[in-house]
Amino acid sequence: MSTRTSAIAFSLGLAAIAALSGCTAPVSATPAASPSDTIALPEPAPSLSPNPPEPDATVFVRVLATAANGAELSIEGMVHRSLSHEYPGSQTINTNVINDCGANLTNGIFAADAWSFTRMQVTAIPPSDSTEVWPADARIAYRPSADNVYVSSRGMIQSDASTGDLLCVQDKFSNGAGRGAFFVGIPGDTIDLDTFANGWAAYTWGFTASPGVTFSQCSFETTPLANNYGAANASWVEVADASNCFIGPTIEPSIF
Repeated sequence: MSTRTSAIAFSLGLAAIAALSGCTAPVSATPAASPSDTIALPEPAPSLSPNPPEPDATVFVRVLATAANGAELSIEGMVHRSLSHEYPGSQTINTNVINDCGANLTNGIFAADAWSFTRMQVTAIPPSDSTEVWPADARIAYRPSADNVYVSSRGMIQSDASTGDLLCVQDKFSNGAGRGAFFVGIPGDTIDLDTFANGWAAYTWGFTASPGVTFSQCSFETTPLANNYGAANASWVEVADASNCFIGPTIEPSIF
């Protein structure tokens, strides 16, 4: 940002320099600059927006979260179809899960046990009329729980260290606006690159509020792809109340 400098001071400064250097050429004056000309305003930060729908989306979960101080977040989760452990587009996911699990998981294990990975992208965006700051202790928890499956996350989504020794077995949460994603790993699920046992449909997908956070406007959208990959046969229920917004079966198996 430039400082305010008057045209008079600028001209006198140049004249002084000319005198000291022995130069006698006249210095032309310039019009006085207005404040709007001399103050460079910072560029506005890009505004958050929901992830655009993608062709491989299976489920959308949306909810409005309100903290005790009145701050609000409009939260959307987009679940994608499962990917094989050997699918080229999932190799970054493999690496993230391995990094979060240390030596407990490897690509060799993924291949031997026919793992699949299911990704959920999340955005949490303050509505335009929300003026309060989201409290750091107001958490949004994500489902499925790491009690039942391996879960790795990136972006705004954090890991609750009190729920496990390794990142990949710690429950996931966020506590403010931003973008993120988490990846659920399920062994024994891949038959080939495009065929699965549809293990993802055995788990719930969505959000749970911490004490002090209230949910409203919870909604769900399933695509035809969801039913093609097992949702139609999984006896799913929708849970929408002041503390929960998730879709899935009433009982979830554990892979551990």
